[in-house]
Amino acid sequence: MNNTRLPLILRTKSFIALCGVLMLSCACQAQVTGAGSTLVRELMAGWATQYGPASGGVTYEAAGSSAGVSRATEQSVDFGVSDVPMTAAALRQAGLRQLPLAGAAVAVIVNLPELGGKAIKLNGDILADIYQGTITQWNHSQIVGANPGLVLPNRAIVPIWRADGSGQSYIFSTYLSRGNSKWRRVIGSTNNLSLPAGKGVKGGQAVLDAVKATPGAVGYDALGGAQKAGLGIAELLNGSGKSVAPNAASIAEALERAQWSKNSNAADLDGSAGPGSYPMTAVPYALLPVAIKKGRNTALPFVQSSVAQGDAQIKQLGFLPLPGIAKAQVSAMR
Repeated sequence: MNNTRLPLILRTKSFIALCGVLMLSCACQAQVTGAGSTLVRELMAGWATQYGPASGGVTYEAAGSSAGVSRATEQSVDFGVSDVPMTAAALRQAGLRQLPLAGAAVAVIVNLPELGGKAIKLNGDILADIYQGTITQWNHSQIVGANPGLVLPNRAIVPIWRADGSGQSYIFSTYLSRGNSKWRRVIGSTNNLSLPAGKGVKGGQAVLDAVKATPGAVGYDALGGAQKAGLGIAELLNGSGKSVAPNAASIAEALERAQWSKNSNAADLDGSAGPGSYPMTAVPYALLPVAIKKGRNTALPFVQSSVAQGDAQIKQLGFLPLPGIAKAQVSAMR
Protein backbone atom coordinates (compact mmCIF):
# COMPACT_ATOMS: atom_id res chain seq x y z
CA MET A 1 0.00 0.00 0.00
CA ASN A 2 1.12 3.52 -0.78
CA ASN A 3 1.69 5.09 2.66
CA THR A 4 1.45 8.61 1.28
CA ARG A 5 -2.19 8.03 0.37
CA LEU A 6 -3.33 6.70 3.73
CA PRO A 7 -3.67 10.04 5.51
CA LEU A 8 -5.71 11.38 2.59
CA ILE A 9 -8.06 8.39 2.71
CA LEU A 10 -8.45 8.73 6.46
CA ARG A 11 -9.03 12.45 6.14
CA THR A 12 -11.64 11.84 3.43
CA LYS A 13 -13.48 9.28 5.59
CA SER A 14 -13.34 11.63 8.56
CA PHE A 15 -14.75 14.44 6.44
CA ILE A 16 -17.63 12.24 5.23
CA ALA A 17 -18.38 11.18 8.79
CA LEU A 18 -18.38 14.80 9.92
CA CYS A 19 -20.79 15.73 7.15
CA GLY A 20 -23.10 12.96 8.31
CA VAL A 21 -23.08 14.32 11.84
CA LEU A 22 -23.83 17.84 10.61
CA MET A 23 -26.67 16.59 8.42
CA LEU A 24 -28.13 14.70 11.36
CA SER A 25 -27.85 17.80 13.51
CA CYS A 26 -29.67 19.88 10.90
CA ALA A 27 -32.39 17.24 10.61
CA CYS A 28 -32.86 17.36 14.40
CA GLN A 29 -33.14 21.15 14.25
CA ALA A 30 -35.62 21.40 11.37
CA GLN A 31 -37.55 24.65 11.20
CA VAL A 32 -40.78 24.90 13.20
CA THR A 33 -43.75 26.36 11.33
CA GLY A 34 -46.88 28.00 12.71
CA ALA A 35 -49.98 29.79 11.45
CA GLY A 36 -53.11 31.43 12.78
CA SER A 37 -54.07 34.47 14.84
CA THR A 38 -53.22 37.90 13.44
CA LEU A 39 -53.54 39.29 16.97
CA VAL A 40 -50.12 37.83 17.84
CA ARG A 41 -48.37 38.58 14.54
CA GLU A 42 -45.84 41.00 16.05
CA LEU A 43 -45.41 38.95 19.22
CA MET A 44 -44.62 35.84 17.19
CA ALA A 45 -42.09 37.78 15.13
CA GLY A 46 -40.31 38.89 18.30
CA TRP A 47 -40.38 35.44 19.87
CA ALA A 48 -39.21 33.77 16.66
CA THR A 49 -36.15 36.04 16.61
CA GLN A 50 -35.38 35.56 20.30
CA TYR A 51 -36.24 31.91 20.92
CA GLY A 52 -36.65 30.41 17.45
CA PRO A 53 -32.95 29.60 16.80
CA ALA A 54 -32.91 27.07 19.67
CA SER A 55 -35.70 25.21 17.85
CA GLY A 56 -34.01 25.35 14.44
CA GLY A 57 -35.83 28.53 13.45
CA VAL A 58 -39.52 29.46 13.55
CA THR A 59 -41.73 30.88 10.82
CA TYR A 60 -45.27 32.11 11.44
CA GLU A 61 -48.04 33.03 9.00
CA ALA A 62 -50.70 35.40 10.34
CA ALA A 63 -53.59 33.75 8.49
CA GLY A 64 -56.38 34.15 11.08
CA SER A 65 -57.57 32.02 13.97
CA SER A 66 -59.81 29.80 11.84
CA ALA A 67 -56.83 28.89 9.68
CA GLY A 68 -54.78 28.29 12.82
CA VAL A 69 -57.27 25.68 14.05
CA SER A 70 -57.64 23.91 10.69
CA ARG A 71 -53.93 23.83 9.87
CA ALA A 72 -52.99 22.58 13.34
CA THR A 73 -55.65 19.87 13.07
CA GLU A 74 -54.46 18.65 9.67
CA GLN A 75 -50.82 19.19 10.74
CA SER A 76 -49.85 21.20 7.70
CA VAL A 77 -48.00 23.32 10.29
CA ASP A 78 -46.34 22.38 13.57
CA PHE A 79 -48.57 24.64 15.63
CA GLY A 80 -51.57 26.89 15.19
CA VAL A 81 -52.68 29.92 17.19
CA SER A 82 -56.28 30.89 17.93
CA ASP A 83 -57.69 33.82 19.88
CA VAL A 84 -60.70 31.67 20.80
CA PRO A 85 -60.11 28.71 23.12
CA MET A 86 -61.25 25.28 22.04
CA THR A 87 -63.34 23.22 24.44
CA ALA A 88 -61.90 20.06 25.97
CA ALA A 89 -64.22 17.97 23.77
CA ALA A 90 -63.17 19.82 20.59
CA LEU A 91 -59.51 19.38 21.49
CA ARG A 92 -59.96 15.63 21.92
CA GLN A 93 -61.79 15.34 18.60
CA ALA A 94 -59.09 17.32 16.76
CA GLY A 95 -56.21 15.55 18.50
CA LEU A 96 -54.86 18.83 19.82
CA ARG A 97 -53.79 20.41 23.09
CA GLN A 98 -53.73 24.15 23.73
CA LEU A 99 -51.45 26.42 25.69
CA PRO A 100 -52.16 30.07 26.62
CA LEU A 101 -49.56 32.52 25.34
CA ALA A 102 -50.21 35.98 26.78
CA GLY A 103 -52.83 38.46 27.84
CA ALA A 104 -54.07 40.60 24.97
CA ALA A 105 -56.73 43.09 24.04
CA VAL A 106 -58.78 43.75 20.94
CA ALA A 107 -59.03 47.53 20.59
CA VAL A 108 -61.76 49.48 18.84
CA ILE A 109 -59.95 51.98 16.63
CA VAL A 110 -61.27 55.20 15.11
CA ASN A 111 -60.05 57.79 12.64
CA LEU A 112 -61.57 61.04 13.89
CA PRO A 113 -59.02 63.85 13.52
CA GLU A 114 -61.58 66.32 14.91
CA LEU A 115 -61.20 64.80 18.38
CA GLY A 116 -57.59 65.98 18.66
CA GLY A 117 -56.45 62.85 20.46
CA LYS A 118 -59.32 62.73 22.97
CA ALA A 119 -60.76 59.25 23.59
CA ILE A 120 -64.29 58.43 22.49
CA LYS A 121 -66.52 56.25 24.68
CA LEU A 122 -68.45 53.45 22.97
CA ASN A 123 -70.43 50.41 24.04
CA GLY A 124 -71.70 47.16 22.57
CA ASP A 125 -75.15 48.56 21.79
CA ILE A 126 -73.80 51.54 19.84
CA LEU A 127 -71.19 49.48 17.98
CA ALA A 128 -73.79 46.87 17.01
CA ASP A 129 -76.03 49.57 15.55
CA ILE A 130 -73.07 51.06 13.67
CA TYR A 131 -72.11 47.73 12.13
CA GLN A 132 -75.73 46.92 11.28
CA GLY A 133 -76.12 50.27 9.51
CA THR A 134 -78.57 51.85 11.97
CA ILE A 135 -76.19 54.53 13.28
CA THR A 136 -74.45 56.22 10.36
CA GLN A 137 -73.10 59.56 11.68
CA TRP A 138 -70.58 60.24 14.44
CA ASN A 139 -72.80 62.97 15.94
CA HIS A 140 -75.74 60.56 16.34
CA SER A 141 -77.65 61.18 19.57
CA GLN A 142 -76.64 57.83 21.11
CA ILE A 143 -72.93 58.51 20.62
CA VAL A 144 -73.32 62.10 21.87
CA GLY A 145 -75.15 60.79 24.95
CA ALA A 146 -72.30 58.41 25.76
CA ASN A 147 -69.74 61.23 25.44
CA PRO A 148 -70.85 64.27 27.46
CA GLY A 149 -68.59 67.24 26.84
CA LEU A 150 -66.98 65.73 23.72
CA VAL A 151 -67.74 67.60 20.50
CA LEU A 152 -68.40 65.01 17.81
CA PRO A 153 -68.17 65.80 14.08
CA ASN A 154 -71.00 65.60 11.59
CA ARG A 155 -69.10 62.94 9.69
CA ALA A 156 -70.24 59.67 8.13
CA ILE A 157 -69.17 56.47 9.91
CA VAL A 158 -67.33 53.88 7.82
CA PRO A 159 -67.30 50.52 9.64
CA ILE A 160 -64.36 48.24 8.78
CA TRP A 161 -64.58 44.54 9.65
CA ARG A 162 -62.68 41.31 9.07
CA ALA A 163 -63.91 39.31 6.07
CA ASP A 164 -61.75 36.26 6.92
CA GLY A 165 -62.10 33.74 9.76
CA SER A 166 -60.87 35.76 12.72
CA GLY A 167 -60.70 35.20 16.46
CA GLN A 168 -60.72 38.98 16.84
CA SER A 169 -64.07 39.03 15.05
CA TYR A 170 -65.31 36.44 17.56
CA ILE A 171 -64.19 38.57 20.52
CA PHE A 172 -65.66 41.71 18.94
CA SER A 173 -68.97 40.09 18.00
CA THR A 174 -69.28 38.53 21.47
CA TYR A 175 -68.93 41.97 23.05
CA LEU A 176 -71.60 43.35 20.72
CA SER A 177 -73.89 40.39 21.49
CA ARG A 178 -73.79 41.23 25.20
CA GLY A 179 -74.96 44.78 24.53
CA ASN A 180 -77.45 44.50 21.67
CA SER A 181 -80.35 42.04 21.50
CA LYS A 182 -80.78 42.29 17.72
CA TRP A 183 -77.10 41.56 17.13
CA ARG A 184 -77.28 38.64 19.56
CA ARG A 185 -80.34 37.23 17.77
CA VAL A 186 -79.29 37.82 14.13
CA ILE A 187 -75.48 37.59 14.15
CA GLY A 188 -74.24 36.38 17.53
CA SER A 189 -70.67 35.40 18.37
CA THR A 190 -68.77 34.35 15.26
CA ASN A 191 -65.33 34.15 13.63
CA ASN A 192 -66.90 34.86 10.24
CA LEU A 193 -68.65 38.20 9.83
CA SER A 194 -70.70 39.26 6.82
CA LEU A 195 -72.25 42.62 7.55
CA PRO A 196 -74.61 45.01 5.76
CA ALA A 197 -72.62 48.15 6.60
CA GLY A 198 -69.09 49.25 5.81
CA LYS A 199 -66.30 47.24 4.25
CA GLY A 200 -64.85 43.79 4.90
CA VAL A 201 -61.09 43.26 4.55
CA LYS A 202 -58.83 40.28 5.10
CA GLY A 203 -56.31 40.41 7.94
CA GLY A 204 -55.65 42.60 10.96
CA GLN A 205 -53.11 44.75 9.12
CA ALA A 206 -55.69 45.39 6.40
CA VAL A 207 -58.12 46.68 9.04
CA LEU A 208 -55.47 49.06 10.38
CA ASP A 209 -54.61 50.26 6.89
CA ALA A 210 -58.27 50.81 5.93
CA VAL A 211 -59.09 52.73 9.11
CA LYS A 212 -55.95 54.85 8.84
CA ALA A 213 -56.74 55.71 5.21
CA THR A 214 -60.39 56.59 5.84
CA PRO A 215 -61.44 59.57 7.98
CA GLY A 216 -64.59 58.59 9.85
CA ALA A 217 -63.68 54.90 9.90
CA VAL A 218 -64.02 52.54 12.85
CA GLY A 219 -62.55 49.05 13.16
CA TYR A 220 -60.87 46.64 15.55
CA ASP A 221 -57.43 45.09 15.89
CA ALA A 222 -54.77 44.11 18.42
CA LEU A 223 -53.96 46.85 20.92
CA GLY A 224 -50.25 46.85 20.03
CA GLY A 225 -50.97 47.26 16.33
CA ALA A 226 -53.43 50.08 17.00
CA GLN A 227 -50.91 51.91 19.19
CA LYS A 228 -48.16 51.52 16.62
CA ALA A 229 -50.46 52.89 13.89
CA GLY A 230 -51.20 56.00 15.97
CA LEU A 231 -54.98 55.59 15.69
CA GLY A 232 -57.59 56.70 18.22
CA ILE A 233 -58.54 53.93 20.65
CA ALA A 234 -62.02 53.91 22.18
CA GLU A 235 -62.92 53.36 25.81
CA LEU A 236 -65.49 50.56 26.10
CA LEU A 237 -68.29 50.07 28.61
CA ASN A 238 -67.66 46.94 30.69
CA GLY A 239 -69.97 44.67 32.67
CA SER A 240 -69.68 46.89 35.74
CA GLY A 241 -70.94 49.91 33.81
CA LYS A 242 -67.52 51.60 33.62
CA SER A 243 -65.88 52.96 30.47
CA VAL A 244 -62.39 51.49 30.36
CA ALA A 245 -59.45 51.95 28.01
CA PRO A 246 -57.32 48.94 27.03
CA ASN A 247 -54.06 49.15 28.95
CA ALA A 248 -51.82 47.05 31.18
CA ALA A 249 -53.92 47.63 34.30
CA SER A 250 -57.32 46.88 32.72
CA ILE A 251 -56.04 43.76 30.93
CA ALA A 252 -54.32 42.55 34.12
CA GLU A 253 -57.52 42.91 36.14
CA ALA A 254 -59.48 40.88 33.58
CA LEU A 255 -56.83 38.15 33.58
CA GLU A 256 -56.67 37.98 37.37
CA ARG A 257 -60.46 37.59 37.57
CA ALA A 258 -60.54 34.86 34.90
CA GLN A 259 -61.20 31.23 35.78
CA TRP A 260 -58.57 28.90 34.28
CA SER A 261 -59.71 25.43 33.19
CA LYS A 262 -57.47 22.47 34.04
CA ASN A 263 -59.08 20.37 31.29
CA SER A 264 -58.41 22.75 28.39
CA ASN A 265 -55.91 25.30 29.82
CA ALA A 266 -58.40 28.00 28.78
CA ALA A 267 -59.39 31.23 30.50
CA ASP A 268 -63.06 31.98 31.10
CA LEU A 269 -63.11 35.75 30.64
CA ASP A 270 -66.90 36.09 30.55
CA GLY A 271 -66.99 36.64 34.30
CA SER A 272 -64.24 39.29 34.30
CA ALA A 273 -66.63 42.17 34.97
CA GLY A 274 -64.47 43.97 37.52
CA PRO A 275 -64.81 47.75 37.63
CA GLY A 276 -61.45 48.23 35.95
CA SER A 277 -61.53 45.23 33.59
CA TYR A 278 -61.29 45.81 29.85
CA PRO A 279 -64.22 43.93 28.27
CA MET A 280 -62.42 42.78 25.10
CA THR A 281 -59.48 41.21 26.89
CA ALA A 282 -58.30 38.05 25.14
CA VAL A 283 -55.90 35.16 25.55
CA PRO A 284 -54.44 33.66 22.34
CA TYR A 285 -53.65 29.93 22.46
CA ALA A 286 -51.03 27.78 20.77
CA LEU A 287 -52.53 24.59 19.37
CA LEU A 288 -50.20 21.58 19.24
CA PRO A 289 -50.93 18.04 18.04
CA VAL A 290 -51.03 15.31 20.67
CA ALA A 291 -49.51 12.78 18.26
CA ILE A 292 -47.03 14.35 15.85
CA LYS A 293 -47.08 13.05 12.28
CA LYS A 294 -43.91 11.79 10.68
CA GLY A 295 -42.03 14.67 9.10
CA ARG A 296 -43.47 17.29 11.43
CA ASN A 297 -41.64 18.95 14.33
CA THR A 298 -42.54 19.65 17.92
CA ALA A 299 -43.23 23.30 18.75
CA LEU A 300 -43.51 22.66 22.50
CA PRO A 301 -39.96 23.79 23.48
CA PHE A 302 -40.39 27.03 21.51
CA VAL A 303 -43.79 27.78 23.09
CA GLN A 304 -42.62 26.97 26.61
CA SER A 305 -39.43 29.02 26.31
CA SER A 306 -41.32 31.99 24.88
CA VAL A 307 -43.97 32.00 27.60
CA ALA A 308 -41.45 31.44 30.40
CA GLN A 309 -38.84 33.96 29.24
CA GLY A 310 -40.54 36.28 26.76
CA ASP A 311 -42.10 38.83 29.11
CA ALA A 312 -39.95 41.66 27.72
CA GLN A 313 -41.32 41.26 24.19
CA ILE A 314 -44.83 40.78 25.59
CA LYS A 315 -44.83 44.13 27.38
CA GLN A 316 -43.14 46.02 24.54
CA LEU A 317 -45.79 44.94 22.03
CA GLY A 318 -48.94 45.79 23.99
CA PHE A 319 -49.49 42.37 25.57
CA LEU A 320 -49.36 41.26 29.18
CA PRO A 321 -47.60 38.25 30.74
CA LEU A 322 -49.84 35.41 31.87
CA PRO A 323 -50.70 35.10 35.56
CA GLY A 324 -48.73 32.51 37.50
CA ILE A 325 -51.44 29.82 37.36
CA ALA A 326 -51.46 29.94 33.54
CA LYS A 327 -47.66 29.95 33.24
CA ALA A 328 -47.59 26.86 35.45
CA GLN A 329 -49.99 25.09 33.07
CA VAL A 330 -47.68 25.84 30.16
CA SER A 331 -44.50 24.71 31.89
CA ALA A 332 -46.14 21.47 33.11
CA MET A 333 -47.07 20.33 29.59
CA ARG A 334 -45.11 17.29 28.38
